[in-house]
Amino acid sequence: MAEMNWLSRRLIDLRTESRARRVLARLGSHLELSTTAQVLELGSGGGGLLALLHDRFHPARLVGTDYDVAQVDAARKLLTARWGEIPRSVELEPADALSLPFPDRSFDDVFAMMMLHHVEERPTEYVRRPQALQEIRRVLKPGGLLVYSEIFRRKEIRETLRSLGFAEAFLRPGWRSDLGVFRSPS
Repeated sequence: MAEMNWLSRRLIDLRTESRARRVLARLGSHLELSTTAQVLELGSGGGGLLALLHDRFHPARLVGTDYDVAQVDAARKLLTARWGEIPRSVELEPADALSLPFPDRSFDDVFAMMMLHHVEERPTEYVRRPQALQEIRRVLKPGGLLVYSEIFRRKEIRETLRSLGFAEAFLRPGWRSDLGVFRSPS
């Protein structure tokens, strides 16, 4: 995975919270996080979804990661500006989705919003995504939820998830992107 250039990073950060609001609205009742939940977001970018998840659900632990250290810093700045200080329940750290630095079965929920294609050399490839999906399964607790959206290789992602034992809880395929919620095997 490569870091994004400054222009790509800026464009993503400008849209992240408004896109996150639309995603949460589309998920509706298909997304209920408990206040005891351990939640991981992969590819947090500027931190918009992290802020909304914290404000709406107040999970016990909310970990935001990004491969790009500059994006981790951008999220830290956004959250600090929003709340004055980052709550103890919120953690930010760099991480590679191909080798997550978390123990097995650490999280109740994992969010991967428009980030899975970033694990590839080219977004249209489907070489490394299965490894990232295996890592997600590894860190999810049995019965945990993966919430994702993706624009490239959507059918293959769904097939890989099913082959890993995930069950579809919600899927909203669109002409531009999929929005899915899959439950990890029990």
